[in-house]
Amino acid sequence: MKTLVAAILQVVGYLCAMLAVTIAVMGFTKMFVGDWEAGGPLLDLLGEGVLTILGIAITNLLLFLAASSSGVTDGWPALRVGLGGFAAGAMAGLVMAGSMLLLTLAFGGGRLLLDANAAGAYLPYVAQLGGILLVASLAEEWVFRGYPLTRLADGLGRGWGNLLMAILFAAAHYGSDGFNPVVMLNIALGSLVLGALRFTPGGIPTAWGFHFAWNFTQVLCGANLSLKEIEVPGITFASSGPPVLSGGEFGPEAGIVATIGTLVVLVLLTILFRRRGARDLPIPLRKSIQTPTVR
Repeated sequence: MKTLVAAILQVVGYLCAMLAVTIAVMGFTKMFVGDWEAGGPLLDLLGEGVLTILGIAITNLLLFLAASSSGVTDGWPALRVGLGGFAAGAMAGLVMAGSMLLLTLAFGGGRLLLDANAAGAYLPYVAQLGGILLVASLAEEWVFRGYPLTRLADGLGRGWGNLLMAILFAAAHYGSDGFNPVVMLNIALGSLVLGALRFTPGGIPTAWGFHFAWNFTQVLCGANLSLKEIEVPGITFASSGPPVLSGGEFGPEAGIVATIGTLVVLVLLTILFRRRGARDLPIPLRKSIQTPTVR
C-alpha cells in the first residue's frame, strides 16, 4: 500500500512539475519569438508539441540530477530497436485506423466527400500536418507512457498501472468537441493499447508510431481528430449514420467500430504477451497482478 501511495504521489508531483516547466518554457518563448499561436492552427499545434517535448526533457533532466532517477529513461531502447518498434507500431496503427475507416464507410454511414477545386492544396497540407502530428504524438506518448506509467507500473503492476493511466489519458481529452461516455471509453481502450505497446521491446517508440499512424491515417481521409480549426482541403470524411456507429461530431474513432477493433487488438496483445511468457501483463486482468519489473 505504501508503495502504491508513493507511486501515485510521485506521478502527481512529476506531472505538476512538468506542467509548470512547460508553461515557463512557453512563456519564455513568447518573450523572444512572440505569440506563435497567432500564426494559425498548424503553427499553434506545432509550437505546443515542440515546447511540451522541451518541457518534458527539462523536467526529466532535473529529476535525474536531483534524485538520480533512472526511471526517466525507461521505455527508450537502443536506436535500432526503437526505430524497428516505431515502424512496427506505425504499421499496426495504419492497419487498425484503416480498418476502422473502411468499416465506418461500409456500415456506419460514413462518406468521402471530394472537392476538386481544393485538390491541389491537399498534399502540401497533409505533409505539413503529418510532420506536426509526428511531434504532437511524441509529446503525448512521452508524457503518458514515460515516467508516470513506469512509476504506476512499479506500484500497481503493469496492467493496473496501465488502466489508471488510461483513465487519466481519457480525462485529458475532456472538453473536446463531441466528447461523450463512448468517446471516453474508446480513448481509454486506445490508451490501454498504447500502454501495452510501451512494454514491448520497442518501448515508447512503438506506442509513438502507433499513435502517429492512427491519427495520420484519419487525417489522410479528412476525418475529424477534434483538432480545432484544422480541416484538410480537398477531402472530408462525413458521417451521416447514428453517432454510435459513425462517431458523430468527435469522428470515427468515437464509434462502436473503434470500440470493437480496439478490444480485438487488446486480446491479440494479451495473447502475444502470454506466448512470450510475460508474468506481469500490461492488460488489467486478475492473473496479471505481479510484482513488476518494467525497466
